[in-house]
Amino acid sequence: LKASREWKALDQRSRTLYQKTTERVLATTISGIEWGDGPVADLKRGHIKKILDEFAHAPHMERIVLICLRKLIMVALEEEWIENDPTYKMTRNPHTDGHKAWTPEVMAKFEARWKIGTHQRTAYALALWLGNRVSDVVRLRWSDLVTKHIAEGEEVRAVEGFEFVQHKGRSRGKSIFLPMTPMLARELAPLSRSTETVLASPRGAPYKEGTISTKMAEWCEKAGIGPGYSMHGLRKALGVKLAEADASTRQLMETLGHNNIAYAELYSREASQLRLAMQAMDKVSRIEGARLRLVK
Repeated sequence: LKASREWKALDQRSRTLYQKTTERVLATTISGIEWGDGPVADLKRGHIKKILDEFAHAPHMERIVLICLRKLIMVALEEEWIENDPTYKMTRNPHTDGHKAWTPEVMAKFEARWKIGTHQRTAYALALWLGNRVSDVVRLRWSDLVTKHIAEGEEVRAVEGFEFVQHKGRSRGKSIFLPMTPMLARELAPLSRSTETVLASPRGAPYKEGTISTKMAEWCEKAGIGPGYSMHGLRKALGVKLAEADASTRQLMETLGHNNIAYAELYSREASQLRLAMQAMDKVSRIEGARLRLVK
């Protein structure tokens, strides 16, 4: 597996995760036997289910375990050690709402605690107003700030924004340009541009993905915000704002960098549900109000 092109295409973080998980699975002992000791040709679907059951208490890890097992099985198929895939059509998708989208009330708490110009507020602003993944937020450089000239009808508009290649766990990502909004410009105005990255620690050094995620949880706690609100939740919050502003599915995809239309449509459906429910209940309220006036 580690000699395959698929493995070599992974970034170091993914390799480390998959290697540790695979080694953990192979070393799992049940009834005194390590799963990794048996020949792969003897591996049956029932064995796969038993392995996954060992991780059923952690749905996300259970899904990663299945991914790792599939990678090993694909090697076995390529080498013709087995003829059938025992994981065929087997899925493990955790039923969860994932990262919470930040609400206006939660945003107000964070903004009240961390003022513009602090590294806490900068991390928050970049994740919210650019809708970036954490991996992109920590890598964003001042040198990525460019001016584009975009034709709008008969006029040419100069638009300042960040242009960069998204980091999505692979060596190559999607090139994207995100315009500078007045909201983000206000947040970045007092920052020194002497650092390489836009987001920098008090020492001027870039943050690492894992570190900034942990720090955000600490900053939220200090702002009196309950658990569950993350950097990725700010990205979701922008998705909700875009949908509520009637952005098209295509506009959502291009802004957030989604390749899968289903993710973008999810925001649209949620926003539409809110508007339609509100409109419907407004009608009910007007009818009920009219009925009560007649009764009186």
